[in-house]
Amino acid sequence: MIAFYLNGARLRMKLFILSIGMFCCINQAAFALNLATSQIILAVQTPAIKSVSSNNQSFSGNISWYGIPFNGKKTASGEIFDMNKLTAAHLKLPFGTRVLVEDPKTGNTVIVKVNDRGPYVKTRVMDLAKEGARELGTLGRGVAFVDCLIISEEKN
Repeated sequence: MIAFYLNGARLRMKLFILSIGMFCCINQAAFALNLATSQIILAVQTPAIKSVSSNNQSFSGNISWYGIPFNGKKTASGEIFDMNKLTAAHLKLPFGTRVLVEDPKTGNTVIVKVNDRGPYVKTRVMDLAKEGARELGTLGRGVAFVDCLIISEEKN
């Protein structure tokens, strides 16, 4: 996967190397670049925000992080927020759900526990506590595109 910006919009691209003479039609916008006489690259645009698998066990989208202004305050679950713990806010996942978060740009991963509600920005799928963003390597970027896998849900 690669990402680039076009007119301010982030696009996630899958790259496929094909031999010349072999070209397949995909039901998405695509373009090809002639790299060499024997190869072309076909890049297919895929949705970058809030794509969810059919079994709802994984999702992708933009995440951000939160910290100092909320540190020491009560979360939606009733726990006290600690920005130095591996926790996260999600709008719908049950409290206690553990989520494996991967930055496809770097391959870095972190496991966080959902203990709060948010984010309340429509273009984001989750907010990580500051420590989660630090371990993932996205702290300096502020907002990053990630792939998420639900690894356990709290049993009620």
